[in-house]
Amino acid sequence: MTSLAAIRGYLLEEALAWLVRTSGYRLLVNVHDDPDGALTSAGNGLLVKGRGANHQADTLGEFAFVPPFSLPIRLFVEAKFRNETTGIYDVRNAFGVISDVNENYVQLDPGRRPRRRYRYVYTLFSTSGFSTPAQEYAIAHQISLVDLSGDSFAWLRRTVAIAADRVYSLEQSLKTRSAKASIPRAKLREIVRHQLETTSSTQVGINTPAWWSEDIDDALSQVASDLGYGLRTAEGRELLLGFPPAPFVLTLTAQSPYTMEHFLTFTQRHPRHAIGLRRRRADSHVTQWELFPRESPDAYRLSFTLPDRVEEWIDDSERYRMRARMVEESLLSTIVLYRLDQGAVTVYQLDYEPAELRPMD
Repeated sequence: MTSLAAIRGYLLEEALAWLVRTSGYRLLVNVHDDPDGALTSAGNGLLVKGRGANHQADTLGEFAFVPPFSLPIRLFVEAKFRNETTGIYDVRNAFGVISDVNENYVQLDPGRRPRRRYRYVYTLFSTSGFSTPAQEYAIAHQISLVDLSGDSFAWLRRTVAIAADRVYSLEQSLKTRSAKASIPRAKLREIVRHQLETTSSTQVGINTPAWWSEDIDDALSQVASDLGYGLRTAEGRELLLGFPPAPFVLTLTAQSPYTMEHFLTFTQRHPRHAIGLRRRRADSHVTQWELFPRESPDAYRLSFTLPDRVEEWIDDSERYRMRARMVEESLLSTIVLYRLDQGAVTVYQLDYEPAELRPMD
């Protein structure tokens, strides 16, 4: 029997994969998506080959762009949708995975085709924040943590929770067919990905139990379709990944009443521009950051959150005379965003000076 928290986590990962699709993130779902042999499969899941072991990769994607002087990037996405704070165990597991797979390099025999290498990174999302030890460990080992507990992500939590409740209820009803009835994780993901159109590939070899029937497929397809509708009609509809010169990735969403279209309209004319920043303490007691174009403050608003430990770091820098240097050199001096549209990658660069930091309201 699958717990409700686990189902919520699975669906949140799929929703996030859909929401960051325009950042050039393409899901990998079977071994045929990788011609270089870095992926394999076992049972109902995709595995990434590591130096010491193979690692489960439920939500693994590849970016369409390659940063200068770097390898192509593959991103593990893991999401925790539960009541308790995400702790250091999950971050240690993430670090162990990427350390092992990034060290898996096999010297080629003479005459064989050169094998393409990748740089694997890991982003851990949580709807309930992260413990202080987890944040410290993540900063030290460059594991990106994204806190989804803020008000700006309430629409996402609500949409995923509704879908997860329906899947959980469906699984409960299947006990009449089998006392240990459980919806296969790979089957659930396949149906959701088909409805969200996050991949053109199909995972092969998914095993379903003897009591499985077409009506279960239909019920899950309806849930997935409603999930997709909820995501498409929600106020966010798209997340952008921002890359600052810091050991974390920013997940940016449009700040109501603005939409992502406001940002795209402005950046068509100004792909690189100066921005201002404002920090706000939201009703959920999560510090939320807003960014906006410095010369046209009403053109758009994007928001994002940082883990509490990073907030403490920033607070320290604002209270001392070394504030400007720490912010400029260590945190958010430049935010680069990539967006994929009809196969073409557009790069946006958002710049600000430390003087543009505004006090918390």
